Amino acid sequence: MLKVANSLTMLRLVATPALVYILLNTARFPHYDWYALALIAVLQATDVLDGYLARQAKGGVRIRTMGEVLDPIADKLYINSAVIALTWVGRIPEWAGGLIVLRDALILAGWLATYLGTGVRLLPNKLGKVADTFQAALLVLVLLRPPQTLLTAAIWVTVSLTIASGFLYLKGALSARHEARL
Repeated sequence: MLKVANSLTMLRLVATPALVYILLNTARFPHYDWYALALIAVLQATDVLDGYLARQAKGGVRIRTMGEVLDPIADKLYINSAVIALTWVGRIPEWAGGLIVLRDALILAGWLATYLGTGVRLLPNKLGKVADTFQAALLVLVLLRPPQTLLTAAIWVTVSLTIASGFLYLKGALSARHEARL
């Protein structure tokens, strides 16, 4: 089951360039929104399924696998690439796209610094998972072309959750570094 889970993760990594291509062309070809929606649905389904399969394969036992590293990378790569593409074509405001991408870049830098400095691997927090879910939902909403007021509200909620979860990740990294010094 771990091989299948890891294959699903690899699918997200390999499909990301195709998603970016489709998104960058949605301005010229509005029907590409539907292709992007379908691909995002597949990518989100593989994320849920690979997590389920990995947990089943491990039987509740904490086993470190390559998938534990690749899965969040695949998720962040596909979401951030999509956010960047939609920001590029003007469908997500630059400030919102920039904050979403900045949070994930800072999380990556903090994760690496904490791991290299202390050997502690920071785990995702629940608010971070909620923010990531809202980011994926925002992609879907943007592609559905809702009324501007609904889209604006969704952007504000998503960015607020993204920033709040970023602070929780920062708190976790600082706590891990502090505990490692003791």
